[in-house]
Amino acid sequence: MNDTPSGTTTSAVNDQIRVRMAPSPTGYLHIGGARTALFNWLFAKHHNGTFILRIDDTDMARSTDESMHEIYEALKWLGIDWNEHYVQSERRSVYDGYVQRLLESGNAYHCYCTPEELEAIRTQARADKQPRSYDGRCQHLTSEAVQRFVAEGRKPTVRIKMPDRPIRVDDIVLGSRNIDPTTLEDEVIVRSNGMPNYNLTSIIDDAEMRITHVIRGTEHLNNTPKQIAIANALGLKVPQFAHIPLVLDSSGRKMSKRHHGDLVAVNRYREQGYLPEAMLNFVVRLGWSYDDKQEIFSVDELIEKFDLARIGKSGSVFDIKKLEWLNSHYINQRSVPARTDAVIPFWQKEGLLNSTEDRNWLEGIVAAVGERLTTLQDIVPQTRYFFTDEFEYDPKAVKKWWGNSEEKRQKTTEILTHISQILEKIPQFDIETIEAAIWKYTDENNIKRVAAMQALRIALTGASFGPSLFDIVVLLGKDEVLKRIPKAIDHL
Repeated sequence: MNDTPSGTTTSAVNDQIRVRMAPSPTGYLHIGGARTALFNWLFAKHHNGTFILRIDDTDMARSTDESMHEIYEALKWLGIDWNEHYVQSERRSVYDGYVQRLLESGNAYHCYCTPEELEAIRTQARADKQPRSYDGRCQHLTSEAVQRFVAEGRKPTVRIKMPDRPIRVDDIVLGSRNIDPTTLEDEVIVRSNGMPNYNLTSIIDDAEMRITHVIRGTEHLNNTPKQIAIANALGLKVPQFAHIPLVLDSSGRKMSKRHHGDLVAVNRYREQGYLPEAMLNFVVRLGWSYDDKQEIFSVDELIEKFDLARIGKSGSVFDIKKLEWLNSHYINQRSVPARTDAVIPFWQKEGLLNSTEDRNWLEGIVAAVGERLTTLQDIVPQTRYFFTDEFEYDPKAVKKWWGNSEEKRQKTTEILTHISQILEKIPQFDIETIEAAIWKYTDENNIKRVAAMQALRIALTGASFGPSLFDIVVLLGKDEVLKRIPKAIDHL
């Protein structure tokens, strides 16, 4: 019997699983980044391992504290916690030591080329149809040339010297392949300002933090052989790689901040009233599946069932309709009190609710809305009329149910006037009493029930759809109903 966990090799079983997510704090958390975090977190949880959050902020010009904290908040909202936490900019001395080792061993060298010279080299490489855009000319600089460049004030970068033999990349998801060394140029690993770049810091941290598996998007595939080359030059242990497929839009294009804006921002969904359970369930299915039947998973089920072997090789389509369906499901799973707690902030944000003292009334509104919410934010347009009578009458509804002729409007006015008189005199303002009194009036006067109900609904809410009309009448209360009907008649 093979006791090796799925998606790992035998060597990794003897060590504790250690994985990481390394976002750059240059903006909000992307849906793809959330998926990377989730896959790593589930893999660690499944194997009782360690999940590390490592902030890749070596690009000082674009990194911000605001973005860093937004990433933290998005992960916390999703329920993704971490066991260890690091910030790369705080580890500068660690990287400097490794760079010195590479320079002393001859596996790296200083490059004094100016931006203009580099552009000329790239232009010539394109003209010669060369795969490399840098020709390695600074590998063999004389001491005199170096002194001259230093005297000119040139600030050198540091480049890793790529090997002249194929680099083997083993990938749990995509399989193994050999990378032709002629396709790899000597990568800049330290910028001219002295800051190390991603490929250097990433593989050094992976080694120092004893990362066993690097689970990340396929957009990093080109970085993998470079990182392996750096690790080999330093004699570092190379982790196992698992590159997960891209998240695509309906046209097959990669979902990106540039092309899709806030549509890929995790916090956008939080602000619109999506639940973290729905987001987790949606995101995990972007590239991973358990079988062809189960769509909804609890977090415990995901931890139990998650397996790298079940990650597909092809891109996954971001289907907002599926997310909406999942969100509606999870909203409706909540009790009325829990749903009320969840929607109160959205009422407050719109300035509709200042006090939550009348809790029973608020829960009554939520119960009346029932299963109509796709997002928590939907509570606002669907219930605004409970909090204010400052609303517009829907023109289409008015035309259909109040009428577009003088005769029809007069008839609607009569119906609303009589209903107002009935409600004013009604002995008990509850659903059963109100319903019986209005049905008695419509039946005795040969008025279609739907016509009377829609006329009243528009008068009270401005729309021709929504919760049960009698729920609305009772929740608004007698005084408010008797105030709104004359207002509607004036409008007619």
